[in-house]
Amino acid sequence: MKLIKNILIIGLVLLSLSSCKKDPPPVLTISVQNLSLGNISPSETISVESNYPWKLTCDASWISFTPSTGDGNATVTITAQDNLTEDERNANLIFTIGKEGSSTFLRKVVRATQSFPQLNLDIELLSFEKDNSTKSFTVNSNTSWSVEVSSGASWITSNKTSGTGNSQISVTASANTGGDRTAEIKLNYAGKYKALRILQKRAVNNPPQAPVMLSPVNNASNLSRLAHFRWEKSADLDNDQVKYELQVSEVSTFTEGAQTSTFQTDTLLQYYSPVLLKENTTYYWRVIAIDSYNERTVSSSYNFTTGTQGGYINGEYRIAFSNSAGTYPNELVFTGDGYVIGDFVDGGKFDQDMNEGIEAFFSVEPYKSYRKYFKVYKLAAYSEDSGVTQTDIGIIKNTAFNTIFKGGSSMEANDERVFEMVETIPEVRGKLTNTLVVLVVNQDRYAGTCWMWSDGKAIAISPTSRDERSTYHYRNIINHEAGGHGFGRLADEYITSVNKDKSITDTEKSSLQNWVKWGFYPNVDLTSDFNNIKWKHFIGKDGYAVGAIEGGYYFTYGVWRPETASCMIDNRQYYNAPSREQMVKRILRTAAGVRVSDYLNGNITPIQNDPYTLDEFVRLDVKKTEASTLFYTKSFNPLTFRQLAPPVMIEVR
Repeated sequence: MKLIKNILIIGLVLLSLSSCKKDPPPVLTISVQNLSLGNISPSETISVESNYPWKLTCDASWISFTPSTGDGNATVTITAQDNLTEDERNANLIFTIGKEGSSTFLRKVVRATQSFPQLNLDIELLSFEKDNSTKSFTVNSNTSWSVEVSSGASWITSNKTSGTGNSQISVTASANTGGDRTAEIKLNYAGKYKALRILQKRAVNNPPQAPVMLSPVNNASNLSRLAHFRWEKSADLDNDQVKYELQVSEVSTFTEGAQTSTFQTDTLLQYYSPVLLKENTTYYWRVIAIDSYNERTVSSSYNFTTGTQGGYINGEYRIAFSNSAGTYPNELVFTGDGYVIGDFVDGGKFDQDMNEGIEAFFSVEPYKSYRKYFKVYKLAAYSEDSGVTQTDIGIIKNTAFNTIFKGGSSMEANDERVFEMVETIPEVRGKLTNTLVVLVVNQDRYAGTCWMWSDGKAIAISPTSRDERSTYHYRNIINHEAGGHGFGRLADEYITSVNKDKSITDTEKSSLQNWVKWGFYPNVDLTSDFNNIKWKHFIGKDGYAVGAIEGGYYFTYGVWRPETASCMIDNRQYYNAPSREQMVKRILRTAAGVRVSDYLNGNITPIQNDPYTLDEFVRLDVKKTEASTLFYTKSFNPLTFRQLAPPVMIEVR
């Protein structure tokens, strides 16, 4: 019994020991932590060591693997789809053993990164001489590629047709017996390509044909000293771009030195001399055509003799007249657009139009009486074409300031170019805010627009209309745009057809008041109260017919003007009294050196040493009222009259 009892005790102990035995700790070893995959058909292996069954999953659909499970050690093959995107992409390969939360659970993550296809060439052009030769270029790539030579380029061969990664490729061009030839080699990769241009020079170069001379014609005499040379385009059998060299000389041999001037003209077929030629002098001229390979062909030699007539060089300015009163001049610059070189001879069309515009400006009071306070310049600007662009009727011209008729009477120009050229006048440089620029447009068409800036700059665009009906003439446009808007800073006083029987809007009231603070619009007001209206000091004054006439600034109601008739209604040569007063204030204050900002920024403080007084203005005011009342006659209808476009107002911040 004792033996049996001992055996039972031993059995129970062994059973107890057996029930306390633990599972071995889990082991999961992956051969890599990060896996790099290529972009085209990539496949890589990973070694797995484990003492338990394991499982593999992935968070990206573009990766596959085999096997996905195992029991113990194994080798896993990782395969990725081609990456044809423009970006690198990443995925997580997740190895696990056991169940999450159990004592045998273990998790390892391998970060997989797949590159995107890239290919670059070290050069963009291979240039060969005419003889057979071989040159190389380098491919830098992380993907596979193939070589494709452009169709028909049998004279080009490559030593490689495909490859992977970086490589050097040799290209051979066979001897060339003809003209210039080109080809292209494409390196195709991942549905894309990079191109290498191939150029081989010609075996023989054909020089351009000799230029045909046009003007001045051979043996011409008594020509203007303002020289303008023209010739025909030179043909080139090789289709090379041809540039030109103009030579002008006082000797027929075109000897180098002071007697011969040479001008490069690129592809232009005309040239004007930057200086006036000598009087009564014989000149010789010829043109040399030069192709891309510096092959040169010389034209015939022509001669001409100058007379005494001069002219304006491009960019030249002349003073029409200077001020004889005041310490500082009120400055006007008259320039033109759409005038070609032939218009700039002394006394020619440019001179005539500028002089006519200047006289029109000073034919009206108060400018007529205060002319002595002004200095006026004439500034030459050559245009390639005569006349200007008229977009509304499909006419395009190449002109100095790109002036455009936009339709109706609206116009615009390249104001930056205008101001840049005006500032080449030393006396005007830095004073654009108190200098009126009158841009005379060489086009017989009724229109006009003044561009005005809050800091005082202004460009009055005025075409040379020859329409004598009513007040549609060039002189009347000058009066309205230059004298009224540009210098006087006046508002329009007419009523537009779209605003007939309408009251001024709150938006337009705000705009008007905004410009008043800059010193603009002295001739319209938003009140008819004689005690508060801008021109109250003229009401009831002897000789004046100033009151409060409703209608103006484009609206029938809610805005008032001082008189029945005005240049700012129908372009007549008459400015009403408040308008004349504004002009005289500016004239006298500029002449005395008062800063523009002192009276253009809404400063209500009296100006110290103000040279203007009302009594003196009245004493010198020649034409105090307009006798004609054309505005109310049957021959004039304000709603059918062709009104000039409103000024373009630009606030400078």
